[in-house]
Amino acid sequence: MTEEKKDDLNEQQTFLSDQEELPESGNTKQDTPDEQAEPSEETPEVEDAPVANEAPEPIEEPVAEEEPVPVTEPDPAVEAPVQKSQPKTLGATGKKKKTPQQHSSQHEEVLKQQALEQQEVKEVLVFLRKYAKPAGIAILVICAIVLSDKFFKAQRHKKEAAADTALMEARSAEDLQIVVDKYGSTPTAPLALMELAREKFNAGQFDEAEELYTWFTKKHGNHELAAQAELNLITCKEAKSQFGEAHLLYGGFAKKHAGSFLAPSAMMGQARCLEALDQLDEAQIAYEDIIVNFPETAWSRIAEANLKVVLGKKQ
Repeated sequence: MTEEKKDDLNEQQTFLSDQEELPESGNTKQDTPDEQAEPSEETPEVEDAPVANEAPEPIEEPVAEEEPVPVTEPDPAVEAPVQKSQPKTLGATGKKKKTPQQHSSQHEEVLKQQALEQQEVKEVLVFLRKYAKPAGIAILVICAIVLSDKFFKAQRHKKEAAADTALMEARSAEDLQIVVDKYGSTPTAPLALMELAREKFNAGQFDEAEELYTWFTKKHGNHELAAQAELNLITCKEAKSQFGEAHLLYGGFAKKHAGSFLAPSAMMGQARCLEALDQLDEAQIAYEDIIVNFPETAWSRIAEANLKVVLGKKQ
């Protein structure tokens, strides 16, 4: 065997020994193809040399696995920075999940609300301790006023009903006088008073009737029957033959109540007084005014009949 062949064998053995020591040393460095000796084309194969294909394959270096990073849940008390670029996450129900910061702010709002409610309760308790007794007295006074008002209203309604019944059942001037005396504060009293005065007038008791009408005008001046009472008072004077005073009062009443349904009655009374005073010309004019101002009425027909009598007296 030549020296060149011996050198080749030595190099191959050295290579194999290096490959066997490689797993034990843990060296990850592998020989590059440039570092391996290229066999010479002119070198003949040696029969007893180990075949290169039977050399053990290089063992790959095991790659160390990365240790899992422990996931720690964020502390709700610590506010995590909000990333504006982080997309909003939705839960299984499609609702937005609350971030730790939102939970923390919501918790703070609940605590503030509870503190505010507790403060309001304390203020109410202080107010009640301070003003409970005066407020209770005021409430009692108000309740007493309301109850008494309701009681008096009920009594008043009861009294008014009794007065109405008594007026409807009255058959004489004495019965009417009882209604006036007993139920003078009820709305029925003015009606009973007017009816009593009319009864006195029809009975020829003109002074008493005049007195009752005068009392009515003074006590119930704003009543709806006040104008009628005033006219009836003048009629009492006419009935007592006080024609001079009566015709002046009739004239003043007709001017005062020109638009009232009582105006033609007052004009007729004035004409009668003038006729009674033998002032026939003035009486003729008064009757003619009634005919002109109230044509086709009962007053006009009465005035025409009285006018004929006046014209007959003038002949």
